[in-house]
Amino acid sequence: MNDLSFDIAVIGGGASGLMAALAAHRKSPALKIGVLERLPRVGKKLMATGNGRCNLTNINASPADYHGDVAFMESAMRRFPPRAVMARFEEYGVYPVVEDGGRVYPMSGQASSVVDALRLSLAERGIPEICEFEAAALERAGKTWRVRAKDGREARAGRVIVATGGLTVPSLGGSASGYRLLEALGHRATPRLPALVQLKTDPAAVRALKGVRYDGRIDILVDGRPVRGETGEVLFTEYGLSGIAVMQLSRVASTALARRNPPPVSARLHILPLPEEEARALLLSRRATLAARPLENFLTGLVNKRLGQTLVKRACPLPLATPVAEMTDGQLSSLAALLTGWTLPVTGTQGFEQAQVTAGGVRTADFDPDTMESRLVPGLYVTGELYDIDGDCGGFNLQWAWASAMAAGEAAAIANGELRRG
Repeated sequence: MNDLSFDIAVIGGGASGLMAALAAHRKSPALKIGVLERLPRVGKKLMATGNGRCNLTNINASPADYHGDVAFMESAMRRFPPRAVMARFEEYGVYPVVEDGGRVYPMSGQASSVVDALRLSLAERGIPEICEFEAAALERAGKTWRVRAKDGREARAGRVIVATGGLTVPSLGGSASGYRLLEALGHRATPRLPALVQLKTDPAAVRALKGVRYDGRIDILVDGRPVRGETGEVLFTEYGLSGIAVMQLSRVASTALARRNPPPVSARLHILPLPEEEARALLLSRRATLAARPLENFLTGLVNKRLGQTLVKRACPLPLATPVAEMTDGQLSSLAALLTGWTLPVTGTQGFEQAQVTAGGVRTADFDPDTMESRLVPGLYVTGELYDIDGDCGGFNLQWAWASAMAAGEAAAIANGELRRG
């Protein structure tokens, strides 16, 4: 496409960028709108969400599911709640289905069908996708915005929506480009950290457990005090811990470890869902009943065999071929403590390539929460993950992406109409 002059230019062809373009058209169909995407095609990261199924939203979304400047979200989330998002997707041919925990997926079960439906909707409305357009500079000249690409091309528009997303998964499009564009215009950003990501521990403590899972509780302790806990699947890896419960807690660990003088951070694993004293009583009973069994099989049938052997070795220095009867009461107590609260120091998190969302971002104080428009540079709008706002697993981050995009798209369309009349 040679003509790159638009009423509204959307920088970024991810989830919020595509929705912002469609929302602007829905509000004012006569406007000329274009989507500028730095990758060869739009929606690449969206294709990978929800393990390829695309967790569109969550009908139970509430402020408690978010972090950062949650108050800023109130207006957009009130006007575009999950049910409104679901209705909007039905307009585009995607039929949402509510599953366990309020998670919403497309009936097709395919994230690719969501991207296809959004692209078809863009094409049906005459909204072009300008791909391999890497925005390198953004400036305003009078009433016109100029978006200069790295390859020298230039797009012009009356309004600009920056929807480039955060730093997560660079191989699928995550980058710092949006932050750079906004900071060049005077906007400030908080430190950005990986969230919804795996935790690192001492590899020696978990390496033998690679691939082992348990369903139970895990707490994050900061400076020895429990800060947040989750119940669900915990997966041991060669570098530490993964699983949904771990990823839900990762923001707490990531934030604490990023402090100038970071306090000690640890993960406490509750492998048995029992109080410690009950676990000790259970082990005493097993010792009496299974006295001749070797230690390597003492916990077989109670927990995963490899996990049981690892914990027995930590609690008891005897060879694993030793009969259970030779375990002392003190060693049994140590094993009960590990089963109900094994504490592992957390040394860090995996990086942005493995993270699902960016914690931190552009400061919301410089934006209007009703319109997503910059208070510093009129005519500039920002959506989604770029803000200092992030959510838990379960469709909450996409809900914010859609809601903020719909608010920005509608506001930009209204403002563009006023600009024309002026």
